[in-house]
Amino acid sequence: MCPSAIKNLFTDSTGELYLWLGHGQLALFNKAILGMEKDSTTAFEVAEAHKALKRNLTERKASNFIPMGAKDIYMNLDEHVRNSVNFSWVNLTKTNAVDWENAKTSPEIINSSLLEVPDMKINNCQLFDEVVLAKEYFQSNWEQWKQEETTGDVIISSEEKWLRLFVHFKANHIAAPNLIKIVEYAFCLPGASAPVERVFSLMNNAWTDDRGLMKESTVKGLMTCKINIGLACEEF
Repeated sequence: MCPSAIKNLFTDSTGELYLWLGHGQLALFNKAILGMEKDSTTAFEVAEAHKALKRNLTERKASNFIPMGAKDIYMNLDEHVRNSVNFSWVNLTKTNAVDWENAKTSPEIINSSLLEVPDMKINNCQLFDEVVLAKEYFQSNWEQWKQEETTGDVIISSEEKWLRLFVHFKANHIAAPNLIKIVEYAFCLPGASAPVERVFSLMNNAWTDDRGLMKESTVKGLMTCKINIGLACEEF
């Protein structure tokens, strides 16, 4: 027996309209999800994809083109990237992003979540001084970078800006171990669990019952080769 809801969908004269409406909305989500689940996607990239999805949905809603269920799905996506909020200042989306008011919660998260990794412990007092120096550097170079982007028709990524900061610090013998840890941690935040799931899938395919006698070191080496097979020798 065919459920009445499905039967009505395909027999009602407006059924095709609903199908195309659903198809148009699903295309937006599919595009966003594909962007989020790329290999090595960062939380910042997911957040940007999330913003783009929000913008598109808002425009469609204004045109009465959005289904009622889309809002619930959007809320789920919003939940997915909430963990990146406390580190969003690292993405350098504005001139005054690097400020103690924005950065003060980040060390608390790292210190509480990485208790078993003593090398990652953040010293708040030292970090404050490092943030102040970083803020001065970014504010003094921001306009120059904007001109560089305009004249060179390029976009200076947030990673490149941080790299320039740390090169400047090193050249001037300024230590910033705590700030480096936070930046590294932030850019390592995965945007999705898809890459990890792929690793488990590869491991299950390689470490079968027939190959159950393989040592862990052998499996580790095999996974390293399979996961990085697309890299050039110098990158590997």
